[in-house]
Amino acid sequence: MTTRARSAREERPPEAARLLVVAPGADRDGLFRGLSAQAAYEVRFAGGVDEAAEALRAAPVALLIAAPEVATAEVSRLLAEADRLRPGPPALPVLVVRNRQAEEPPAWARRGVGVLRCPLLPEALSRSVGVVLGLAGR
Repeated sequence: MTTRARSAREERPPEAARLLVVAPGADRDGLFRGLSAQAAYEVRFAGGVDEAAEALRAAPVALLIAAPEVATAEVSRLLAEADRLRPGPPALPVLVVRNRQAEEPPAWARRGVGVLRCPLLPEALSRSVGVVLGLAGR
């Protein structure tokens, strides 16, 4: 952990939004570095759907994020698990980072899943998270 990330984590306000990132083997210091460094967010990582379900049961989560390497079927399974563990409106907000040519099932759009395409510009993920959390708070 870098000094910058450690100091940001230590200074998190009690109302920091908890983000759960499903990222099996992802470069957590690459794509998610900007989120982890922000005091407004408490970023937790899960290696897969089962681990994410445990994390969702253990503590409240403001936003669920799936890394690009999470397969389409696993994202759909993750959505079903999130809806089962946290039923009813409002649904848990979800962002999925996908490779440029990846396709998504129509059910994702009906569920309101936000899809971001790689490669992402610097800070695009952080800005998108801020927008989603702002919309979810309304």
